[in-house]
Amino acid sequence: MNREEILQKSRNEGFDEMEMQVRDKSMKWTYIVLVLSATVFALIRSNDGLQAMDLYAIISLSAFANHLYQFIKIKKTSSLVIAVIMLLVSVFATIRFFIWH
Repeated sequence: MNREEILQKSRNEGFDEMEMQVRDKSMKWTYIVLVLSATVFALIRSNDGLQAMDLYAIISLSAFANHLYQFIKIKKTSSLVIAVIMLLVSVFATIRFFIWH
């Protein structure tokens, strides 16, 4: 295959590396905003004497999904370790939520 054939094949497949990078960065910013907003709401709820285990469960589940995906795609052991820890935290927070609810 020559250079022109490879470029044409890439165009035909619809693969756009820039689009993939933008999608990845948008997910990163979505994740950051999720964590920051949930933290603010959890602090407000805690100051009012309310439990915030539901927010902790949501944050840890989203972190679990993120790191599990990273592990599946790039097989990085640290991603698996963080995914397992986040899964345990989310299970703990979910159980605590239902006990207090």
